[in-house]
Amino acid sequence: RCVLEAECEISLETTPHAITGEKLAQWRKLGINRLSIGVESLDDNELAAMGRDHTHDEAVKGIQLACGSGMPSVCVDLMYGLPTQSVSSLKRTIGEILALSRIYPNLNHVSAYGLHIETNSPLYMRFPKDSPSYPGEEEYRAMFFALVEMLEAEGFFHYEVSNFARTGWQSRHNLNYWSNSEYLAFGVSAHRYISGCRSSNWRSLTRYMRDCLGDETREAIDEKTRLKEAIMLGLRLRNGIEVEQFNARYEVDFLARFGQQIDKLTDCGMLTLDGGRLFISKEHVPISNSIIAEFF
Repeated sequence: RCVLEAECEISLETTPHAITGEKLAQWRKLGINRLSIGVESLDDNELAAMGRDHTHDEAVKGIQLACGSGMPSVCVDLMYGLPTQSVSSLKRTIGEILALSRIYPNLNHVSAYGLHIETNSPLYMRFPKDSPSYPGEEEYRAMFFALVEMLEAEGFFHYEVSNFARTGWQSRHNLNYWSNSEYLAFGVSAHRYISGCRSSNWRSLTRYMRDCLGDETREAIDEKTRLKEAIMLGLRLRNGIEVEQFNARYEVDFLARFGQQIDKLTDCGMLTLDGGRLFISKEHVPISNSIIAEFF
């Protein structure tokens, strides 16, 4: 029998136009206490460009229903760097989200991801890679900093590259990932990380129902890979890597082993080493992936 902790976080991801009062009541009965809503944008032109099947009005209505239901924590997922998006249109979206958060204190978390398009994405059919509809590099950076400035001004702490939360409402689920800790998997195609092995459940519902403990994929994570992943995940956190804790957990002298990379990146201001923590300097967060890649 599985016994959950009293304060266990149970999240559900949904689209805004899928939210109804009846569903919310059932979700709460199931014990769900955190709802993550894939809004992406509150601009109808941007939503159409992405091929999303909800509108501005449907998104706002979904957020209002979720927050008004008494759901303890509501997270809104946004995106920036979208085709047809501008700094001003992103600010309008953020402004509307913040206005809703003043009405509904349980809207206490915002995730905001820069657009990353896979090579075979349907979006490329509408907007090829070289399309002028995508924001340029400087505009992309301006979007990121507008996002940080507006959310932090309203009390949303920037705790991970793409995540902001009011104090005490950081996502426990995601923090567990970013701390390189273990997790279980329940359901079709879910992934787990246990005892140095990362594996996934069957993608086929029929097969999963026949063999719910079977693996579709399995990968043993060796110590070298585990160490690299710990650096990648740790530097995504705005608090960065606590060096002494890192050394104890991974049995390594982090500053000595990666001294060359650290010296190079701190000398040019991309990394900061302060108070026993190594973290990406605020102005360089938009290029965090390139900075982290220096360690690999």
